[in-house]
Amino acid sequence: MRDPRLSQLLAIPRGGSEQSGPRWRAVEESLRLRLPQSYKAIIDEFGASTWAGFLHILSPFDEALSLHQVGERILEADRESRASFPAHYPLPLYPEPGGLLPWATTDNGDTLYFITKGEPDDWPILLKDARAPEFEVSFLPPALLVHHFVVGTLQSTILNPP
Repeated sequence: MRDPRLSQLLAIPRGGSEQSGPRWRAVEESLRLRLPQSYKAIIDEFGASTWAGFLHILSPFDEALSLHQVGERILEADRESRASFPAHYPLPLYPEPGGLLPWATTDNGDTLYFITKGEPDDWPILLKDARAPEFEVSFLPPALLVHHFVVGTLQSTILNPP
């Protein structure tokens, strides 16, 4: 079945909207970094959302799929794993400079992170497999990555629904 939201995802330009309302300013102040406009546009349009019944976008404005709470749990687990297996974590973890910031998860336990280095609209996305140290990097903006995932054209060995 075709997801009726797909055309809306494609309508989100790479940089999204340049406007950030007061709620986004508060989020970015609490994180001490700006977020990609494309990500903010996804949240503004769909809120915390699930795609293809598998990919879950975290939102700073949702309790169940909370960017802050779910993201912090993921980062705590990553910090513990990194202490035991430092080679599995070649990049820093947020809030370290340039650190990985979780913004989406899958039913398999995979995590999508922003690599928070440089300008937010240019941040690459790291896809980390839940059960192995493997990861992939995508240079697609968040909305386009979600679109390609949903239509089945994303080239990934990690984001594979069961």
